[in-house]
Amino acid sequence: MNDTGPDTLVFEDVAIAFEQGRRVLDGLSAQVSTRELTFIAGASGSGKSVLCRLAVGLLRPEAGKVTLFGERVDTQAERTLVNLRRRAPYLVQGPALLDWRTLRENVRLADPKAPEEAVEMALEKVGLKEWADRLPPELGPGAKKRAAIARALVLKPRYLLLDEPTTGLDRRAAMQVEAVLASLKEQGLGALVVSHDYRQLRGIADRVLVVAKGRCAYLGSPEGFLESPAPELRTLTAPFMEGATDG
Repeated sequence: MNDTGPDTLVFEDVAIAFEQGRRVLDGLSAQVSTRELTFIAGASGSGKSVLCRLAVGLLRPEAGKVTLFGERVDTQAERTLVNLRRRAPYLVQGPALLDWRTLRENVRLADPKAPEEAVEMALEKVGLKEWADRLPPELGPGAKKRAAIARALVLKPRYLLLDEPTTGLDRRAAMQVEAVLASLKEQGLGALVVSHDYRQLRGIADRVLVVAKGRCAYLGSPEGFLESPAPELRTLTAPFMEGATDG
């Protein structure tokens, strides 16, 4: 873990505990490129979302180091973390849109000083330019998720962190979100994506990071993850592989 350059996110021996001392991460180490799409997989409660929060200082580890863009995150003051979070926005599961504001207005909330062209470009990148003056209740769940991504894009980020961006979506809507992420990666914007929907891995993921028993159980290609005979990985992938076989 000696490469902490400007295009990396590095966790070094990270440990953190919650809920009456339950240790969620226990010496986890991993390094990913901020120019790639890295999907975090793992059982429920394994610490997938915790990694995203640690990456931008929303949580601080009890031990270990977190480095993003070559900067130590875990030791930064809160006032400087505000700038870091603009460069690497963290998108929670819900789109968090204001129902009484248009999509254009919702996107602008991320940066009220953003020029109109920047807002329109962000909406165009997620396929919602024609919906700019619609209200969120007029949109389906997938379009709302894409609108949340557009709001982050107004900040001109270097990296995105997304928590379950396709959860609750039908396959068509999920594929539209995945297509946006793939397109952004082609434009040089990578992302760290928490997901349990392994159908999308082969199509768009560069790397898969598996969290198990508080550590990094796997970090490699989607194919290696999906085809691994390791029991702790098979537990995660078997339902997907069975579904693929049945289909």
